[in-house]
Amino acid sequence: MECNRRQFLRAGAVFAAGCVMAGGAESLLFNYPSAALASSAGNSAVTREAMFYEKLPGGIAHCTLCPCSPLDENCGFLKDGEMCVCNVRFNRGGKLYVTNYGKPSTIQKDPIEKNPIYHMTPGKDYLALATAGCNLDCVCCQNWEMSQKRVEQIKCFSLKPGEVIKKAKEHRCRGISYTYTEPVIFYEYMLDTAKAACGENMRNTMVTGGYILSEPLKLLTKYVQGFSVSVKGFTEEFYRTHCRGKLSTVLNALKVLREKNAWVEIVVLVIPTLSDRMSEIEWFCQWVKDNMGVMTPVHFTRFWPSYKLRNIPQTPVATLEKAYATARAKGLKYVYLGNLPGHEKENTFCHNCGRILIQRIGMKLRKNNVADGKCPSCRTAIPGLWT
Repeated sequence: MECNRRQFLRAGAVFAAGCVMAGGAESLLFNYPSAALASSAGNSAVTREAMFYEKLPGGIAHCTLCPCSPLDENCGFLKDGEMCVCNVRFNRGGKLYVTNYGKPSTIQKDPIEKNPIYHMTPGKDYLALATAGCNLDCVCCQNWEMSQKRVEQIKCFSLKPGEVIKKAKEHRCRGISYTYTEPVIFYEYMLDTAKAACGENMRNTMVTGGYILSEPLKLLTKYVQGFSVSVKGFTEEFYRTHCRGKLSTVLNALKVLREKNAWVEIVVLVIPTLSDRMSEIEWFCQWVKDNMGVMTPVHFTRFWPSYKLRNIPQTPVATLEKAYATARAKGLKYVYLGNLPGHEKENTFCHNCGRILIQRIGMKLRKNNVADGKCPSCRTAIPGLWT
């Protein structure tokens, strides 16, 4: 698709807005009175017992929500008074509590394309929600000012799950997106909100790094319909060195989502010199084909200098186009290039006849030709959640 000057400038504005860090409690949508902001004292208060943990001798609480960090064998085994590396799970008297329940640091209205999720209610707005904390420490994080902080270190709103749904309905949002930081660390808040959303016939999407154990993820799939899973790199060494995590955990989470028939789109951040080797990208595309199926959308996203990687330049367009060609050669049917507003590979094409189905510029939906979940030309069913 060609892009004229006016479309290009509009796309640039959309992209710039999307790249603004979501950190801080100043919502792009809501103007709450000062009373709605959690006080500093309230921020640090323990508010909710955690769902997934076990009590061990000596007052130790073992978190079973996500795996231990490969850099610390004692991670997740918390003594009385200790805080986990995620900055929100805390042992008090041998019980595990969370400090971020009902205390979002970001609340704003976003198109679902921002997740990115391209095959689910295209063009619809979702209420985006995030809290402080993260169970990874990715050197490329764009939202590190929230993800690497404790609740008491940043501004937060006080908003219960029912109030989240009320705000979403007021602003005509199709559902809730749990995003920006890692939703796994506000699991209890997300789960309660997702249940409430389902009760109001609203949808839920989770933008995640996939660093979560199987049982809590399986429970989540009962209430969350769409998952955007970010893969940071393709080796255990990369995850250990640059994310404080394990690739095997992420791959297992993807397989669990596939087994539970959740809608999944995979986002691959292509970082120059770190995750741009075509041999590794080829390996991962084969893994997706074998374990997720060729209809699983894969987004290759352009890296922009941020956090601890400000010395690395943005990803060349040619590198992303090679990644696209590699994925298509492996047989993947729905491959996209992200953070390239105006590029043809942002669009959705029918895997059967090649007709353009959905046109996009950045996060802006221009046209949606999908009719009843099918291509209007050849009537082939297009994978996704369209209604």
